[in-house]
Amino acid sequence: MPTFPANIKPVVNQGYTLGASDNVIRTPVQGGAPLQMLDYRTGPVAFDVVIIGDRLKFQAWTDFYYGQIDAGASKFTMELDSGNGLEEHTVQILTDTVSEDGSQDPIWKISYTLLADTTPAQEAPFQGNLADLYAIYGDDTQAILDALAQFVLVDLPAIF
Repeated sequence: MPTFPANIKPVVNQGYTLGASDNVIRTPVQGGAPLQMLDYRTGPVAFDVVIIGDRLKFQAWTDFYYGQIDAGASKFTMELDSGNGLEEHTVQILTDTVSEDGSQDPIWKISYTLLADTTPAQEAPFQGNLADLYAIYGDDTQAILDALAQFVLVDLPAIF
């Protein structure tokens, strides 16, 4: 599976958004709120991506788009931030969303929507317990997790 070129970086602080997967089935109920139930734990998540660069970056993007992922028909992997920092996601471009704007040549703006098969956050690594931990420790939770990672990954192996 092709990998998105690492040097073609999306603009992360503007135009880079993601939506939540909606895997909830809603059954209308007369005279009340619909009944809801989870259909699947994971599901596709859309990412809106904007890339701004010079003519060479545009040519590299075009070569990847047409030459490696068949004008968006094929899946590929890309580093995206879905809440846990940059992590690899398997994605596919929604081809009808691709926009390539060269009106400010030599600066080009490329935008499109990706559909990730799933995100690491959907895998529920904390099984809902992170929310409980955060309710107790608040912003100190990150320091606790960092200390735990230090102990498990560095200190403990050094002992044994």
